[in-house]
Amino acid sequence: MIRPIAASPPGAITLEIAGTAVGTEAEGPHRRFAVWVQGCTLACPGCCNPEMFVRGRGRTIEVPALNRAISEAAQTAGVEGITVLGGEPLQQLGAVAALCEAAAAAGLGVIVFTGHTLAEARGQVGFERLWACIDTLVDGRFDARQPDAARRFVGSRNQTLVHRTPRYADPSLWQGEPTVELVLTPGEPLRLVGAPALARRVVRSLRGGS
Repeated sequence: MIRPIAASPPGAITLEIAGTAVGTEAEGPHRRFAVWVQGCTLACPGCCNPEMFVRGRGRTIEVPALNRAISEAAQTAGVEGITVLGGEPLQQLGAVAALCEAAAAAGLGVIVFTGHTLAEARGQVGFERLWACIDTLVDGRFDARQPDAARRFVGSRNQTLVHRTPRYADPSLWQGEPTVELVLTPGEPLRLVGAPALARRVVRSLRGGS
């Protein structure tokens, strides 16, 4: 049972985000509320979101406001969980942890994509707080030379699914044809999300390429 996300006190933490998607089925199993954070110094070559590398180009939102939007989506749009990606979520660790804590406390599933390995992430102060509310971590640098055709939602073969809980541990949840979606969120630009290689082909097709 999904519970309403509790209100947070005044003076809330803020998070710089590049965008959101309500009810996406291209960023993890089931219907999800996806949050793309702004900023990533890893800058993996071939990343499908290079516009999210530089901080200051997104919009700043208070985490409680984002929590309220997620809670509403869970109640009205059949959202089963959240996915946090980017950008690099661990570069806004405190705010991302606060976001994921509230979602987990409300009974929502939590998936986080990071370019860091789990070992690298554990070396960051404050990561254990985030780890405690994650169901599945998708870890490792994106490698455009190793496109993953066997798993849905995962960009490259070197990346690992680390299941802290059994919620998304069933391998069948990560199998199937890669998908992309056009997402239009009020106040945000039209966004193509999903499998990186397929998204690039769609973009080339729309531009009249081969």
